[in-house]
Amino acid sequence: MTAEKTTEQTIKETERRFVEEVWNGRQYDRIAEMHTEDFLGHWFDPEQDPTDLAGLERFIKTAHEGFSDFEMTIEFMHVEESTVTAGFTATGTHDGEYMGIPATDEPGNTRGIWVHRYEDGKIAEAWAAWDALGQLQQLGVIPEQFSLASFLETGASLATRGILKRSHSD
Repeated sequence: MTAEKTTEQTIKETERRFVEEVWNGRQYDRIAEMHTEDFLGHWFDPEQDPTDLAGLERFIKTAHEGFSDFEMTIEFMHVEESTVTAGFTATGTHDGEYMGIPATDEPGNTRGIWVHRYEDGKIAEAWAAWDALGQLQQLGVIPEQFSLASFLETGASLATRGILKRSHSD
């Protein structure tokens, strides 16, 4: 067995453990085991982007607080050298506050993708994106029939409720 193959297998196993133990198992202490100390994460987080390990844990806990039955499934993985790309599906019932949105008790799912860069067998950097529009439509926050008018109405409503905030200075 080549070292390259072993590295690919190790990366895939770490990805599976990250989903099973942290995202689905809520074993937050495992985050540090699987990530470098100087981990850097890039995704939509207006409070802190990029983020560190503490920000990653906060991000995951926020999803769990908003969706108590949160479950993630890896749909595919592709490893090339020290980088993995994975597609995922996340499901759950919105029964707690999430991103400032009060519980709707609506079930939902979202699909997304992440890229993880590895150093010394651990995740050193991450990029993630998911179908946030579809997620908000399922929760009833944004109308299914999306138009410019509904976009402006929704933005005004979210801003009025304090959910939508500016993330940059004038």
